[in-house]
Amino acid sequence: MYSMDLLENFVFTIEDFNNYTPAKQIDYFAYFLHLNNMDKFTAKDIELCFELLKYPKYSNISAYLNNNSNTKNKKFIKKDTGIFTITRQFQNKFDKEFSNIKAPPPSNDLFPLEIVEGTREYIKEISIQAISCYDLKLFDACSVMLRKLIETLIIECFEKYKIDIKIKDKNGEFFYLSDLISNLLIEPTWNISRNAKQGFKKIKTIGDLAAHNRRFCAKKGDIDKIKQDIRICIQELINLIDYKNWK
Repeated sequence: MYSMDLLENFVFTIEDFNNYTPAKQIDYFAYFLHLNNMDKFTAKDIELCFELLKYPKYSNISAYLNNNSNTKNKKFIKKDTGIFTITRQFQNKFDKEFSNIKAPPPSNDLFPLEIVEGTREYIKEISIQAISCYDLKLFDACSVMLRKLIETLIIECFEKYKIDIKIKDKNGEFFYLSDLISNLLIEPTWNISRNAKQGFKKIKTIGDLAAHNRRFCAKKGDIDKIKQDIRICIQELINLIDYKNWK
């Protein structure tokens, strides 16, 4: 069974969905059910979508499904009494439509995207994903992407100064984040500010919980508490690396 959040996020991607006719909304709900492993659905399943979103229901959902199972260009296939699935043609139509949906541009609510300008394209891409996850209230995903961003920047810091051997094991693999942070903080080549020292640990903690603790689900408040730490740590590493002068 799908979650309410999944349904809301699906509808959020469809421009002006609130103003669609209930009949057109049925088509989208059927596609949503298909995407969420409910290839076979009933009028009750469609009705539940209307109810969860508090939208006015179509007057006779069963009749709509039946009527659109008997036309030349039918949208649904009736598998059994009251049970339907969408046609391949109908599925392809929606697959094509949703493949063209663009993600909303990232805000500056997590940290200003401008601070990663002039770094590397992959650094910017990781940052965009972290910010977009925050904007879309995907806080576990946001925490993990922040963890990845910090990990990447620490590695690049050691590489910039040609001392990356200090953060590799005997097989030449980079250490995990906990050891990366430990080595970053004791490295005499640079001085890490007091605020950043605490910040790295906080970002790692929430990233670890989000990635590895099956009972932990990050909330907005968890990330909001460390917003200043996030900016300080990212900016400090970028300043240390000095991408403009790193050939």
